[in-house]
Amino acid sequence: MTGQIDKKWKIVRTVELNSAADKVWAMIGGFYTIHLWHPDIEKTEIGSDQTELPEIRRILTFPGQPTTTEELIYMNNPGLCYHYRWHDGAWGRAIKEYHAEIRVIELEVGKRCLVQWTGHFVYHEDGLTQFYENGFTNLKKIFN
Repeated sequence: MTGQIDKKWKIVRTVELNSAADKVWAMIGGFYTIHLWHPDIEKTEIGSDQTELPEIRRILTFPGQPTTTEELIYMNNPGLCYHYRWHDGAWGRAIKEYHAEIRVIELEVGKRCLVQWTGHFVYHEDGLTQFYENGFTNLKKIFN
């Protein structure tokens, strides 16, 4: 890819939902359940070697794409957030140094919340905004 210069990106996307934060977290807070709410992910799997590893990893399948493996860095269920990073797969070799956080913030107790998805990566163009937006569009269908 001649002429394309990689740069550091920070993407922060948010969506406001008409639902209690704990109800939204019950759907999106599972590290292995992203395929249940994100339409661009066909399935999430647990690697066969997971029981031998101290790290927690998920294998994501995207339609027509090679799988990618992501690793959980931390999970904070009381704080309604988790942080993860790319571990293996062709996607992360192209879009380098990817790490992200998903967080749910209560706006009005029991009624409204904000979901924030932040991603950091190195690439020649924005490789994530549309992906994040596709997930948020589906969350709006589910919760609004």
